Amino acid sequence: MKKILFAFCSLFIFSATFSTATLAQDNLNLPGFHDLSMSAGYGSSMQYISSYTKVISGYPSYESTDFRFAPTVTAEYAYRLNKTFAVGAFISVQTAKSIIKNEGFSNTKASDYWYSLLPQVRCYWYSDRRKNVYSKAAVGLSARRNKYVNTNDIVERFKHFDVAWHVSAIGFEYGETVCGFAEAGFGTQGFVLAGVRIKFSL
Repeated sequence: MKKILFAFCSLFIFSATFSTATLAQDNLNLPGFHDLSMSAGYGSSMQYISSYTKVISGYPSYESTDFRFAPTVTAEYAYRLNKTFAVGAFISVQTAKSIIKNEGFSNTKASDYWYSLLPQVRCYWYSDRRKNVYSKAAVGLSARRNKYVNTNDIVERFKHFDVAWHVSAIGFEYGETVCGFAEAGFGTQGFVLAGVRIKFSL
């Protein structure tokens, strides 16, 4: 997953650097155009449904302190089908660190890593040359890796898969070839996220 993110970032930088003046003169919100996005989000669903919380799946519930989540980093691709819809997918990475306090887990250091892949659909409510207002829905799979290290340096690792999802109720994008965007919703990417999007034609 890290290699995929690195490759996506390289492609993103390449696209930003070599976007041509011809593309800048076109309306890149028309059908047939592509976009690549990089974003950071806060408040992902993983922060509320984690391996420390007993939810449906039956994971043990721990009293944890010093629970710290890093922002969710997302690489995203989409293809504009028509004036209303675009389809694509995104990959995201979320990390968290904590100290667990519970019988048998006293002062155990815990690390959680989520690697998610979600196909997505965007629905555009308003679109012109520079501005887009849209909603987004995505459902996919998340691979979760947990590592626990206790005071005796005993390491335990767990790997499992979960259904991942994300809904952005509202998203706003401004720009032509290179755009800034922000979204508000809930799910894998967080309840608020912002980033940079590059549009291009093949």
